Amino acid sequence: MNYNSHPKMKNLYIGIDCHKYKHVATLKNCFNEDLTTITFNNDKNGYDYLLKTVDKYKDNLIPIYGLEDTKHLGYGLASYLLSKDKIVKCVSSTLTYLERKRQPTIFKNDEYDSKCIAKVLLDYLDTLPYAKSDEIYWTLKQLVKMRKSIVDNNTEIKNKLHAQLMHHYPNYNKIFNKIYCNTALNLWETYPSPNMILEEDFETLVSNLKSWSNGVVGKVKANEILEIINNYPSNNIIYQEERNSIIKLLVKQIKDNTKRLEEIEKEIIEIYDKLGCKLHTYPCLTKISGACLLSEIGNINRFSNSGKLARYAGIAPIEKSSGNSEKHLKNEYGNRELNGMFYSLACRSISVGRNKNTATNPIFKEYYYKKINEGKTKHQAIVCIMRRTCNIVYGILKNGTEYIPPKQLVEQCQNSFRERKKLEEEKLKKKKERKKRDIANGDFNSWN
Repeated sequence: MNYNSHPKMKNLYIGIDCHKYKHVATLKNCFNEDLTTITFNNDKNGYDYLLKTVDKYKDNLIPIYGLEDTKHLGYGLASYLLSKDKIVKCVSSTLTYLERKRQPTIFKNDEYDSKCIAKVLLDYLDTLPYAKSDEIYWTLKQLVKMRKSIVDNNTEIKNKLHAQLMHHYPNYNKIFNKIYCNTALNLWETYPSPNMILEEDFETLVSNLKSWSNGVVGKVKANEILEIINNYPSNNIIYQEERNSIIKLLVKQIKDNTKRLEEIEKEIIEIYDKLGCKLHTYPCLTKISGACLLSEIGNINRFSNSGKLARYAGIAPIEKSSGNSEKHLKNEYGNRELNGMFYSLACRSISVGRNKNTATNPIFKEYYYKKINEGKTKHQAIVCIMRRTCNIVYGILKNGTEYIPPKQLVEQCQNSFRERKKLEEEKLKKKKERKKRDIANGDFNSWN
């Protein structure tokens, strides 16, 4: 090879350490020589100053920009450079960290970080990914994160409401099976303590219940509530009014969160439909859960095959071999959020319906039993299903097709599942009969 014409000699390498208000950039040539280091503002004037500085040193070289962060602190700069048709690469923070550790004396400041980023950009130029402006996937991920934040906050508030209702309505679950339905929430908000219901006019109570439930419940439910409350002991709690205000505030927060959740889920579904995804055709996925999965995967064209998606999700095992020893270890790296989604999806795939006689995905249910019979643990069998599920998700996204399982195979697996369930029920029935017979004969030793 003629190293005098090596492709890397044609480039100018700019490593940029991004921050909230200012960025630091270091320019290097192909010989790892620092040309200059500048600090510029995180605005258009600062970006223009960076480009002017690069023009002074590029001298017929092709400038290549390396940023650790292209979606948060460096989002504005990356978008600006891409709009100017500049080459922008994503530099892994892990590689920068390893470059920093290579020095005899480890220290850290913005200027040195930018030099490390430029060095990594030079060394790993061919393998570093390009920064692409996939705005729709980035926006979808932000919406999904916001939704998760609202759900977590709502769960916390509901737990607090449980704690308060236990003091005021000891068996509140008998009043309403679903204590977060609209009728129940309005009841807790209007009558945060039982005494307020007892003091209320019966007709007014019935009218409120009908209004809240759109006529589904009324006089019968009102009588049930009064019967339950009349069995309570004297409920004179100290600082009752203050505790009532707490319940009212908690209910209001739940209602607000529920409303915001509906709004944000509507926006998520709109973006999901724009992308034309068919993930919701898989039995265990809806448009919302499919959008959550897609937000972590991003543009499927980033992955040339399903194996790389599995490696990115931390599903594919890691090879560790030396000499004649060859092992495959559990992959604890990759995108852990995506890994958790695939794990949840695999668990739902082998679950059964409410009647317990129909598997959600008979094919995977049969595959699960097959792996168990091969000697794998339950967790290992679920990981195998995660890998298969990853293949299906990749195929749906890559080809833009719906999930259509083979009907004949589904029927075979469903029949096999029912036969297995029938045998288990017969075995359990015989076990109970044998237990009753042994107890009747006074033989308790076998059951100790």
